[in-house]
Amino acid sequence: MLKLGQYQKLTIAKKVEFGVYLAEEQDMEKRVLLPAKQVPENAKTGDELEVFLYKDSKDRMIATTNQPKITLGGLAVLRVAQVGKIGAFLDWG
Repeated sequence: MLKLGQYQKLTIAKKVEFGVYLAEEQDMEKRVLLPAKQVPENAKTGDELEVFLYKDSKDRMIATTNQPKITLGGLAVLRVAQVGKIGAFLDWG
């Protein structure tokens, strides 16, 4: 099961021009995108990567190899990145 807000070890299921799709070994149908700029240089289909899962601005689950400053259920002091009409946005890393 893909777990939002957590680190997971996932397998490269498919390479595409804009990145790779990652999935759990036992369920290759449920996939999450790791953008091309995040994919290790020599990565190939079948390789396992440790990634953090989050939702992007379009509410899609996405993977990153960047380390967030805080994970789901954790506590941290974060910097306010932007304040707008709908609220404040914090820098999670």
